[in-house]
Amino acid sequence: MLYYLKNTELNKCITCGYAHYKPKIDREITIVTYRKHRYFLITPRLQKLFMSPKTVEHMICHYSYDTVDGVMMHSSDNEA
Repeated sequence: MLYYLKNTELNKCITCGYAHYKPKIDREITIVTYRKHRYFLITPRLQKLFMSPKTVEHMICHYSYDTVDGVMMHSSDNEA
């Protein structure tokens, strides 16, 4: 469960009731969550992949094959 937007103020999971925060052992310790969800932007990652000449060949492999009618040239041309 994501504690985001309308669920920001909740302390327990809606479905299972599992606590969102670890119990406090010492009063000086701030609230600590059990797990954290991190979001990594895809645009910078793709830009780095396209900057390398070795990986760019694999990134554009779908467009580099010539298609022939009725012949499967690449696994992306498969019906599945």
